[in-house]
Amino acid sequence: MAWSDKSHPHRLLLTKQFPLGLEALPVFQPVMLAANRIWNSCVWHSRETFRQENRWPTEAELKAKFKAFAAWKELHSQSAQAVAEEYFEAVSAYRKHRENGHLEMSPPGFKPKNHLRTVTWKRQGFDVEDDTLVLKLSRKKEPIKVALPGGWNVVTLPDGTEVKGVPVEVKVKAVVRRRKVENLVLHVTLDLGVVSVNQTGAVSAYDYNSAMFARAVSSGRLDLFVCRELLSLVQYRNKTIAEFQEKVSRLKEGSRRWRRCLSAKVRVLKRLDHRIRQMEHSLTKLFAELDGAEGVAFAVVGDLTDLRRFARTWMKGKKATQKINQMAYDRLRQEQRYKNLMWGIETDAWTERNTSSTCCLCGTRDPAWRRHRGLWVCGRCGLVLQADLNGAVNLLKQYLFGSCTGRVELPFAPRGVRVWRWDGRHNRFVQVSSRAA
Repeated sequence: MAWSDKSHPHRLLLTKQFPLGLEALPVFQPVMLAANRIWNSCVWHSRETFRQENRWPTEAELKAKFKAFAAWKELHSQSAQAVAEEYFEAVSAYRKHRENGHLEMSPPGFKPKNHLRTVTWKRQGFDVEDDTLVLKLSRKKEPIKVALPGGWNVVTLPDGTEVKGVPVEVKVKAVVRRRKVENLVLHVTLDLGVVSVNQTGAVSAYDYNSAMFARAVSSGRLDLFVCRELLSLVQYRNKTIAEFQEKVSRLKEGSRRWRRCLSAKVRVLKRLDHRIRQMEHSLTKLFAELDGAEGVAFAVVGDLTDLRRFARTWMKGKKATQKINQMAYDRLRQEQRYKNLMWGIETDAWTERNTSSTCCLCGTRDPAWRRHRGLWVCGRCGLVLQADLNGAVNLLKQYLFGSCTGRVELPFAPRGVRVWRWDGRHNRFVQVSSRAA
């Protein structure tokens, strides 16, 4: 699933997956191999241009260079252009990493000749005939027809409303494990149009942290989400990468053991990434469900722009800096945003200035009152609260009144704190007692 606000802030785009089975492999294999040859051609031309002229070719140069190639003529024109666009985007990301000081990064490289590359069909590259997708190829080539089940373009929102979407993009991906193609999956992105959002209701505020996520609602409800399992998975992933890099550095590049080590690295990291993404989706789904059940109309998330750069400049602790740099805050915010939109809840980013160093009860600011292990003890009014919950309440006050400092009274009477923690047996977050947390 995905969310986009290119044309409207409340426009919802969702992606549905349909397994095609291995029986469709002979039909899509020539097309996917042609896309792989275009990718390798872009790699070769870019490296030669950089070696001779000390520059990387532009996206327009790549498209003009390979427009007359045989592999280009096997695909639809927009599908072939999509491959060049993906390569140019990868090169741009590599150059940006190098500019930011990550000299260990390598440019996108060649793929094996038998690699089945993902093929993209844009809106002009396919037609819809009832429950059949007609995927166009180049001229004088018969299109590929894919039969889909009934109701393939219908999405049911959490309130039970069925919305019919318009397909805007189609992708065919190969599922490969241990160098064997196990399945082909069709990804169809549907445009559900502009979703109506709630105009009146409560306001919720979320304070993102590495191991704790706090939530405060204008009705007085406070929630604390313990995400130590998520943080430990991210840390374990970093440790795994370091171990594999140490092993690879002792092997000869291109040797059999070197290739086996890289294959094992990719296999292990894919499994860890899948577990991390599952936990992130469960967390953001719980956020949206709680907001929808409590009648929330606006969800406020802290604006963490330039947080990583700010942490590198003044934070002296290596552990704190590592925790901040390894959490995918922007991805969590985007996931929460489109899930909230399905519930009719608008999500907005707001500044977190002074929220972690101000008492949410009396409005007095003193950074020293944030004690060890996330404990907030106000030296003026004597408030004792979890530090992230204090920041979430201040973020809510800042959104409602424009400031959290000074004598700004709380718009609600805080109730008991609910604590949520990951349950590995059921693979979801469950409510636990404060002692269990």
